[in-house]
Amino acid sequence: MASKFVVFGGNGFLGKRICQEAVTAGYQVVSVSRSGKAPHSTELNDKQWMQEVQWTAADIFKPDSYHMLLKDAANVVHTLGILLENENYKKTLSKTPTNDSRSHLLFLGTGPNPLKKESPYFTYEMMNKQSAIMLANTFKQEIIKKSKKEQAKVNGRSFTYISADRGFPMIPSGYINSKREAELEIEKMQEYFRPIIMRPGFMFDEHRNAIGPRSFIHGALELLYCGNKFLLQNKLQFMNELIRPTVSTQQVSHSILTKIENPDFKGVVSLEEILKA
Repeated sequence: MASKFVVFGGNGFLGKRICQEAVTAGYQVVSVSRSGKAPHSTELNDKQWMQEVQWTAADIFKPDSYHMLLKDAANVVHTLGILLENENYKKTLSKTPTNDSRSHLLFLGTGPNPLKKESPYFTYEMMNKQSAIMLANTFKQEIIKKSKKEQAKVNGRSFTYISADRGFPMIPSGYINSKREAELEIEKMQEYFRPIIMRPGFMFDEHRNAIGPRSFIHGALELLYCGNKFLLQNKLQFMNELIRPTVSTQQVSHSILTKIENPDFKGVVSLEEILKA
């Protein structure tokens, strides 16, 4: 029987590509989200693999709503998170761009809203940090319930957390701080599973051709990166730290599966390593 692969936020911008990669690799894939619905897509290829995924609704902050899904899971992936403590930036990403390009640089998101705007959970502390720690702890508790022999099979289990390469200009430090704090707490649980910490930069989807704010930002960042590489030849360290390469959701997903399928791997996967995927 195929190993169970559970993706929290599996209908999001990155989450759906992780589900697709896992289905292709032969896993039994479960997507857990607030709505429990598959993402909208007009692509025939998407519709084919989406039929293989179990789309399930649950609340990340209520373990009782999903702990049974983790009972026999071999791999758990947490993709939830926010870049700004305001849900409107994610809505903006799906709109047609305006002439005010400066505003687009503030709206760097990674998926659909996991919670309603009025929710007290829509903070860096709760969404980026506590939701991941709560999920990891719930996974850990399900492992503890197993026999000693099953508990000992640590290399066969993994918990993947989608962190970030670094912070973004004009984005509060709470964003990257919450990510790093979550990483530390998750790595403490390596007695029960292999912690895999992914640190991607700004993400784009290779199969999305629609023009919008995300495409605008992707193009602008690529232009800056190429200018720094070919014109400045990466000679200015502060520019190298500020201008980072973009990465596709497909590259991130492939890298995740590669690390999961290596029973000896645990720890941080840098942006540079993801780009090699």
